[in-house]
Amino acid sequence: MIPIGTTTARWMTLRYGIALALIALGTLAGFVMTERVIGQHERMLEVVNVSGRQRMLSQRTALLVEQLKHDPDAYSRADLARQLAEATDMFEAAHHRLSGRDDGAAGGPLLGPPPGDPFFSGADALDPLVRGHIAALRAVIAAAPAGLPPGMPEADYVTSQALGPLLARLEAMVALYQEEGEAGFHSLHRMGLAALVLTLLTLLVEALVIFRPMTRHVRDQFTEIARMTGAVERANATLEQQVRERTAELHAAKTAAEQAHRAKSRFLAHASHDLHQPLQAIGMFTGMLERQTAQIAPTTAQIARTAALLADLKAAQRSMRDLLNAILEISKLESGVVSPKPADLPLSPLLDQLEAEFAGQAEAKGLRLRAVPTGAVVRSDPALLERIVRNLIANAIRYTDAGGVLVGCRRRGSSLWIEVYDTGRGIAEPDRRRIFEEFVQLDRPDRDRSEGIGLGLAIVERLARLLGHPVTVRSVVGRGTVFAVCVPEAGPDA
Repeated sequence: MIPIGTTTARWMTLRYGIALALIALGTLAGFVMTERVIGQHERMLEVVNVSGRQRMLSQRTALLVEQLKHDPDAYSRADLARQLAEATDMFEAAHHRLSGRDDGAAGGPLLGPPPGDPFFSGADALDPLVRGHIAALRAVIAAAPAGLPPGMPEADYVTSQALGPLLARLEAMVALYQEEGEAGFHSLHRMGLAALVLTLLTLLVEALVIFRPMTRHVRDQFTEIARMTGAVERANATLEQQVRERTAELHAAKTAAEQAHRAKSRFLAHASHDLHQPLQAIGMFTGMLERQTAQIAPTTAQIARTAALLADLKAAQRSMRDLLNAILEISKLESGVVSPKPADLPLSPLLDQLEAEFAGQAEAKGLRLRAVPTGAVVRSDPALLERIVRNLIANAIRYTDAGGVLVGCRRRGSSLWIEVYDTGRGIAEPDRRRIFEEFVQLDRPDRDRSEGIGLGLAIVERLARLLGHPVTVRSVVGRGTVFAVCVPEAGPDA
């Protein structure tokens, strides 16, 4: 089913098209009539011009013939004969144009005879009279060089006709042309008035039947649009109110979550002492158990089993202590209780200390650990920077099976970078951002799970962000990895 509004719109479109077509037809009719008036006027002017020239030429030929009759000089007669021939040619060309008979000498577009055809109809038709006059002129022109004989009938015919019957017939013909032009003007004037009246009636009908309903329909549409706009504005206001309320709820929930997160972080940060006490007690009890086992002199098999149990217990204790320390350190960083205390720090003592600290661990895995001497002095928090480099070295040793680890400094432009090189397995491109997330360990099925808990690089990333020291990773799978931290150098007075 077609909606009523669509049907009305189609009907109005059809009426509008009809109105435009009627206006176009009226405009076209006016244009055609205007062109006809202009053409009629141009033809009338051309007819008056040619006919007037023909009457003038008839009188001129008669005058030249009279001069030829009485001129005894041969040279003068020759000049008069030339002028008479030119006038005769022009007279004949004008006759061809006015009569509408083109014999190859019209000299312009044919104009055609007026109504009644005075050239070829009637007892006194103009065409035979003009042709006889032209023939007499040709005879006079032919006899002119030798002199016109006295009483030459052609010469007498020319002078008698040019100023008598021929002139009268030419004037009558011009009058007929004028009557034709005036009749055409009157007819076109009446047609123009009729076209004007028809156009005005068409516009009146269009105004009443088409444009008035169209205006009313457009007004109704504007009213409907205004009503829909009001409804949309009200709905929009309601939606905005709901969005504000929902935003306020989300903000309150976000604030509550942030407060809970800070409370959790503060709890872990303040509970570090209480959480370390059980670990210290486990360590003390493990030592006591080890000493008591040595005092009771067990058998060799018992000693082996007891030693294995103690080693596993120590490893579990160490893993639990590292995990707890890492969690507590991340909690302190997230809770905001850690604030950097920048100072001028020579890097050489720090690197030497870390080299000595990790030398035994590297040797236990058969790795070479070397810190390149440097005289650089940087501006940073000594404890936090030491923690970053410590975690990077520990991570390099942990994930390197052969080769070694190299720690050094490199200047790049105006920046100083502390870099830790290893010859480990390398890190694939998709994993280079993921390794800084908590508890992320790249797949190593042959590695002891107690060696790491996946928080070292997460702590490095947070400490570096806290200090404003960018950290970068470069790696080639199968050849090794380079971790680098950018630190500002101390001022010239350091």
